[in-house]
Amino acid sequence: MKSAKAIAVILFALGVTAAFAWNVGDRILGQWTDGMWYPAKVAGVQDGKFAVTFDDGDVGVLASAQIKRIDWRVGTKVQCNFRNAGLYYPGTITQMRGEVIHISYDDGDQEGATISRCRAR
Repeated sequence: MKSAKAIAVILFALGVTAAFAWNVGDRILGQWTDGMWYPAKVAGVQDGKFAVTFDDGDVGVLASAQIKRIDWRVGTKVQCNFRNAGLYYPGTITQMRGEVIHISYDDGDQEGATISRCRAR
């Protein structure tokens, strides 16, 4: 029983640490109201909430559960704003150097872009 309590305390402490692990200026994926994850930057932290500025210019206040590190890599399925024309299409990241990517869309189109034009489930 003591070990179960100790594990619970450690997990709680880790959760609290993770909730406050983000700092102003950190690049993140933030979950928008549509449930999708978009690239963003932490703009402020107050009372366990995070003000974020999404790459498209939108702003929001998110709970720690709505923020995660950018974990995209070659092979990640995303939806990207094709030719920056306002319509998102599904595809796969086929090359990645920092935030510059090459995407192969499911319909056969391809393009170079940045992660700023993409989102994921």
